Amino acid sequence: MRPAPFALSAGGFRVTDTPSVLPHPARGPADPSVSAQGFSLQSFLDAVPVALLAFRLRGAQLYLLSANAAARQVQGLRSALSPGVSAAKVFVPLAGTVLVEQLELVARTGEPHASRHVLRDQGRLLLAWKIQAHRTEPGSILVTVQDMGELEQARLQLAEAEAVLQDTRLELQEQTEVFSTMESMARSGYWRRIRDAGESVLLWSPGLCDIAGFERQEWISTERALSGVLPEDRHALGPVATTGIGSDLEYRWRRPDGEVRWMRSRTRRSAQEGGVMVEMGVVQDVTEEHRTAARLRDQLDFIQSIASSIPGFIYQCRVHPDGSHSLPYVSEAVNELMGVSQKLVRQDTQALERNVLPADLPMLRRSLGRAVRTLRPWHCEYRVLAPDGAVRWHMTSAALQAETDGTVLMHGYTIDITDRKHAAQEIERLAFYDALTQLPNRRLLLDRLQRSVLSSQRNHQHGALLFIDLDNFKDLNDTLGHDMGDQLLSQVAARLVGSVRQCDTVARFGGDEFVVLIDGLDEGLAQARVQAEAVAVKLLLCLNKPFELAGQQHYSTPSIGLTLFGQERLSVDELLKRADLAMYESKAAGRNTHRFFDPGMQEALHARSSMEVDLRQALARGELFAHYQPVVDAQGKVHGVEALARWNHPERGAISPLEFIPLAEQTGLILPLGEQILRGACEQLVRWSANARTAHLTIAVNVSARQFRQVDFAAQVLQILHDTGAHPSRLRLELTESLLLGDIEGTVARMEELKRAGVGFALDDFGTGYSSLAYLKRLPLDQLKIDRGFVRDVLTNPNDAAIVRTVLALADSLDLTVVAEGVETVEQLAFLRLHGCAQFQGFLFGRPDPVGDVEALLDGNA
Repeated sequence: MRPAPFALSAGGFRVTDTPSVLPHPARGPADPSVSAQGFSLQSFLDAVPVALLAFRLRGAQLYLLSANAAARQVQGLRSALSPGVSAAKVFVPLAGTVLVEQLELVARTGEPHASRHVLRDQGRLLLAWKIQAHRTEPGSILVTVQDMGELEQARLQLAEAEAVLQDTRLELQEQTEVFSTMESMARSGYWRRIRDAGESVLLWSPGLCDIAGFERQEWISTERALSGVLPEDRHALGPVATTGIGSDLEYRWRRPDGEVRWMRSRTRRSAQEGGVMVEMGVVQDVTEEHRTAARLRDQLDFIQSIASSIPGFIYQCRVHPDGSHSLPYVSEAVNELMGVSQKLVRQDTQALERNVLPADLPMLRRSLGRAVRTLRPWHCEYRVLAPDGAVRWHMTSAALQAETDGTVLMHGYTIDITDRKHAAQEIERLAFYDALTQLPNRRLLLDRLQRSVLSSQRNHQHGALLFIDLDNFKDLNDTLGHDMGDQLLSQVAARLVGSVRQCDTVARFGGDEFVVLIDGLDEGLAQARVQAEAVAVKLLLCLNKPFELAGQQHYSTPSIGLTLFGQERLSVDELLKRADLAMYESKAAGRNTHRFFDPGMQEALHARSSMEVDLRQALARGELFAHYQPVVDAQGKVHGVEALARWNHPERGAISPLEFIPLAEQTGLILPLGEQILRGACEQLVRWSANARTAHLTIAVNVSARQFRQVDFAAQVLQILHDTGAHPSRLRLELTESLLLGDIEGTVARMEELKRAGVGFALDDFGTGYSSLAYLKRLPLDQLKIDRGFVRDVLTNPNDAAIVRTVLALADSLDLTVVAEGVETVEQLAFLRLHGCAQFQGFLFGRPDPVGDVEALLDGNA
């Protein structure tokens, strides 16, 4: 009898040697008894709900011995459960795994195996098996296959549900965080009260806890919910408590840290939800709003305070698309500035324009219209009639912005700038007008002259420029004082203005110089010249009349230079130069006259400029030197010489002192020239002192007024004496009477300083100036020199003879020696000797010659 195919063991089933309990079609019918036993066991195995498969190892592969009914029902196994098939064919769906190799390993080693296999196709579950294998005996294993499809599907659904739940949690958490952030940013929160028959619950949001200063808590008592409300504000919460509804209400809340903040609350009417009464409210921290409002109130008060104190008014103006205006705001100062009330102006904007001067109103409207079109800042100055009847200057400025409705909004201010205008006019007057005469000054004259020149070229008309200089004005200043000089200048200015047309310009050019600019003369040159000359004659006549100065009559004459301009392109500087040259020509013609410019004057100016350049170079090269003219007594004995400057030009030869000495005076070159002659004379004195025959000689050096008035003149002379070693007593400085018209005190001080050192002084050309006896008495003089003009006519002109006799008598009374200049004849010498003159100088005794010729005279008499 064969053993049963399956047998029970302590560990479960085990595989017997019987390969299968299943009928095999190739075999004949089995033994009935055995079959009955096998089928009974098979029925038992088929009743097991777990798929069972028995395999045996043949060679290197496992082959199926048998499988129960549960195995045949497993999807994916039913088509491969024929006994004798290989394990690889049984588990074809898992061909891509190492399951078969693992089962073979169990058959060999006896090590149990358990694995889980899940197959999907594009997300669709194909199979889900839990496979376990145990060895029943060497080479035989029992494999259980548990279909986990439904369990896997449920697990998947659970995982999906958990994922959805997790997503929901995350979304809820994000929404909670967003809501909490929004509450925090908005400084707000909410509360909810739930009432039912048994209890009442009050819930606070985290945001509400934060603004209240509480730790975050969901449940809160009513008493704690009201604990922070200030007692004086709790009455505001009464209507909400009784009616359950309220509009926005505000109250103050004291946080636990003591800070008081403003809260705004709105409550929703209680509603019935599932038999439960629910009441909700939103609370917002509005402290910053209150602070901002307080700041705005302070700023408004500040602005209103400023608006009431600034010298003007501020306004807001709205310009509508149809061109009409409205004033949403205007400060109260409009009443003081414009004489109209704030209320009236807001009702009728035209009230502001009624006070604007009619002449300025079109300009004001054009300016405003342009600003509205361009939206550029508006700035306008105009005149208004003040409430007191005075004309005042106003300035208005505004910033403009376009509104969405097409209107233009202006924010601006208006102030009174009358004082500023007057100040600007005063500044202009100071900048462009002479302070003494109130005439245009040099700057304004140059501007008007430039415009006049251009206008003459366009209109083909001539213009004239008259340069006026007052004759001997400096003498008036020096004798009567500068205040008298200022009075004369003011009166001259008034007469000049009164003598020309209103369209002409009279300007003070500087000092005692005036310029008259005449426009609109004839197109023809000859006729324009006649017209300009008529103006010059008229000016001469008006200025020749006496002036009243400090109750005394004073006469002052002008020298006038004229030049015309028209189509010829000339610069302003050139015109002034021409008029100035013509003025100097009139002075050379004897003063108190007028002269027109002509090209010869330009040539003379060019020659003068050329000579000035040559003179500067001559001084630098040492081309100037001294000749000496002897001074002799009645017996012809030489007592001294006068040093006279001479110039030998390398190209032009000898140049007369009458040409270069005045030029040196005018250009200031007389200073280095005078120093050079003085130093040369001192050096000659040193050379003469070494010889007994010449040691007694003196040298007289002419000193110009400009040279002598230098502050350090005395120091310069003393320094030259020290440098050369000349004896001061042998040096005599010759001064002109013009020195006495200046600073007499300074003159006397310098002379006395040099006199103390031993230097002698002579008054040259005596009788031609205006020196008074009082001045003459004060000067430390040693000698008077009678001018050659008196000596020349002493025998033919009784007046000259009387002057000479008077000078000789005056010198005798003052104990001064006298030298007669210009003695050329024996008759002149006889007259002078007859009346007491002791020393003489002139061509009769010798011309100015080099020093050698002078020394030759010492051996004989003149």
